[in-house]
Amino acid sequence: MEEMRELGSLALKLERYRYNITGSLAWVIFGMLFGSAIAMFNGITLLVGYYWSIMTTCLISAGLIGAVIYRMFLRFTPPIEETRKRWRKGLFLFFTPFIVIYILPNFLNLTQLQASLYYSLAWYPSLGIGFLLTGIFAEAKDEMLVTKSLTCAGISILGSSMAFVPLSKLVTNYYGVVALGLIATSMMLLIYLGVFLLTFFRASKAVFET
Repeated sequence: MEEMRELGSLALKLERYRYNITGSLAWVIFGMLFGSAIAMFNGITLLVGYYWSIMTTCLISAGLIGAVIYRMFLRFTPPIEETRKRWRKGLFLFFTPFIVIYILPNFLNLTQLQASLYYSLAWYPSLGIGFLLTGIFAEAKDEMLVTKSLTCAGISILGSSMAFVPLSKLVTNYYGVVALGLIATSMMLLIYLGVFLLTFFRASKAVFET
């Protein structure tokens, strides 16, 4: 009976490990895709100028491709329907700050350069708020998780967003707009890497060191 209990405990640990490793892959998949999309958009901006439609196309394409790829990995996680429903509702909260923040310039009297700077950076704090809202709603109630990665990423992104307040004052042309967009992308990728490593090693520790 003792061996059966140990086997059952090991099976639960391995299931939890698989669940968290699959979750950690989201940071790699979406980080690479969105990093590539933003780099591509910045490159196009340098060549032909800033167009919000190009930015939107790049970001939506990255999101759709990432969703398709990540869905393939979800097959390897336990089908807990209640948890998945909560995460689907959490996705609505994730997109809410993007909608609000990107509508806001319509009510502001911005020059073309200011609007370009706003749109090239607005996604970054929006991402942080989206992660934080989703983390509070869905992640906090997910008992399978070994770490609250969305909450960690949200706090890190919002905290680092403050750096763009003084940096934005240095922008005098579109090269500055592109430069700050690249800095934001680099910071995003570093935070994604950090959260991926945190989740990966905590998941490993939860299984192999307990």
